[in-house]
Amino acid sequence: MKDKIVTLVMINGAEIIGKFVSEEFQTVKIYKPRMVQVTQQGVGLVNGISMTGIEVTGEFEFSKSSIAYMVETVEELANGWTQQTSGIALPTKGLVK
Repeated sequence: MKDKIVTLVMINGAEIIGKFVSEEFQTVKIYKPRMVQVTQQGVGLVNGISMTGIEVTGEFEFSKSSIAYMVETVEELANGWTQQTSGIALPTKGLVK
C-alpha cells in the first residue's frame, strides 16, 4: 500500500484520507491527512484531521486502536486529495477532443 491514497475509517465514524506511509504494530502513518466532510454540495476534504485543529502538513501517526479499518480510496477522492495537497490538477476520464 506504500504511496497509495487510503481512507482510514475511525471507530467514531470519521473518515481520514491521506497517502499511506507505513504501518507498525500499534500505528498507521499517513502523509497530509485530510478529514472527509459531507456537505450539501457533496463530499469535501477539510484541511486537517479535525474541524478546530491546525492543518497537518507532513506525516501523522494514528493509533490502530482508534481505526476500524483501512481501504484504498476511490479514484475521484484520491484525485481530489492530490489536487488539494499539491496543487496538481489530474485529468478526468474521457476522450480528449
